[in-house]
Amino acid sequence: MTTKRPQKWDREVDVLVLGTGGAALTAAILAHDQGAQVLVLEKASQIGGTTAFSGGIPWIPLNRYMKELGIEDTREEALQYIKRLTGGKEPDAELLEVYVDNGWKMIDYLHENTPLRFKVPRGYGDYYGDLPGGKREGRSIDPKPFELNQLGEWAAYVRANPIFPPLTLEEGGATDPTQIDFNIVAERMENNIVTMGRSLIGSLFKGLLDRGIEVLRETPGKELVMNDEGEVIGVRAEQGGKDLFVGARKGVILASGGFEWNQELVRAFLKGHVTHPLSPPSNEGDALIMAMEAGAALGNMSEAWWYPAMQDPTIEYEGHVLNQIGSGRNLAHSIIVNRSGKRFVNEGTTYMDMPKAFYTYDQVTQTWPNEPPVWMVFDSNLKDSALILTMMPGEPAPDWIAQADTIRELAEKIEVDADGLEETVKRFNGYAESGEDPDFHRGTVYFENFAAGGGSPEFNLGPIEKAPFYALPIYYGTLGTNGGPRINADGQVISLRGKPISGLYAAGNAAMGILGQTYPGAGGTIGPAMTFGYLAGQAAGKAASRNI
Repeated sequence: MTTKRPQKWDREVDVLVLGTGGAALTAAILAHDQGAQVLVLEKASQIGGTTAFSGGIPWIPLNRYMKELGIEDTREEALQYIKRLTGGKEPDAELLEVYVDNGWKMIDYLHENTPLRFKVPRGYGDYYGDLPGGKREGRSIDPKPFELNQLGEWAAYVRANPIFPPLTLEEGGATDPTQIDFNIVAERMENNIVTMGRSLIGSLFKGLLDRGIEVLRETPGKELVMNDEGEVIGVRAEQGGKDLFVGARKGVILASGGFEWNQELVRAFLKGHVTHPLSPPSNEGDALIMAMEAGAALGNMSEAWWYPAMQDPTIEYEGHVLNQIGSGRNLAHSIIVNRSGKRFVNEGTTYMDMPKAFYTYDQVTQTWPNEPPVWMVFDSNLKDSALILTMMPGEPAPDWIAQADTIRELAEKIEVDADGLEETVKRFNGYAESGEDPDFHRGTVYFENFAAGGGSPEFNLGPIEKAPFYALPIYYGTLGTNGGPRINADGQVISLRGKPISGLYAAGNAAMGILGQTYPGAGGTIGPAMTFGYLAGQAAGKAASRNI
């Protein structure tokens, strides 16, 4: 529930920001730079949220870094591309234009007023770069390495992904670890130089420290405080097991992540039952609950940043087996099958698109035949030539990977219909030999090998024929949810009656996803998050101070 004004505030500021991810830190910087006194609260013991855990790449059309390389982009092209993908199913079409018109301004502002710098990773383009308005490179920008020691004692609190090495995307940090230059890795580890999400957060957090903005860790926001007029005037937080009432004269900005770790909310809203989130476990929907209690209208609630998750059960993170970004599903000599041993999807489509096949309903059998776990089945040709999850090429297969000398034996081990799997492998091998997959068009989708200009039979098709054979389960994962309170062009939260809720703003995964079910390229989550953090911070910082 919402809370009434306390007898006395423990703290009073102009703008209160919940969260320390990319959206939150951008909002805090912009609010401060409008002259506001800002306080930031973080629920977890670490800072950086989902952003620090990620590749740290924002997707921003018209950005300054692509211009510096002479890569042309226009507003018309960007909107043509985005609207082709959203297909009119986005929550608010006007916000697509707000995003395109302000994303590059946000990047310019942070470039000129913080240590944050980016670089265009060459050859890393839009995920549907072959569509009208798409670009083969330039809109996804890679944070440059950052020396974390600049944060002093705060350096120890920046969240880390245990899988990503300190390399940029272009250097192979999240794409091809088999090409890692270990000399660079060793040098950066010795000097505490970080990349990707940690670099993005570290650079922004240095901007906070330079401004003297206070951040309180292990201080979760619990309830919004509202006055009799329905205005949000503060937050009841908790610190050390005690209430902490913080008043906000100008506004509260919710930017504390999504709800993917809250199974009750997942079951209530998502059309697919996410079981394996790839984000920090603190994303439990706190901002969503507070916004709903304040009467917020909601948008995009059935969607998430879907991802086909895998696990190496020997790697844990914050008390959970780490759900990981998988690899190899688009490569030759592999397929993905359901419990019947049947293929059901083009295995190489984007990580946002592929899991949408999981919630296909069979009207004849009244079942969801592709409900995970589903299985990636591959042979020794692939195992010995590419990184598969955490298994390096040529290394002995670990005990936790199912393996067998025949397809039938493998099917029995993973409890998949053996006749079905044998038939599927035989059928697929025929397609690989002919160079054409009439069932799911493997090798024809741009994303299947977008760094080389699109998929091809040579890259994406290949028979599953060399024993031993292997299988890895794929689970229903998400990088985060992207449904939440509806917002306007200033990041203000909209009420059920269609009016802005005075004093309440939202950005990032704590707000509705403006792109709907679409993920245009690497950074399709961080780009809008930081842009609307920028807009919310500006608006809240400029808002009139209220008597609270």
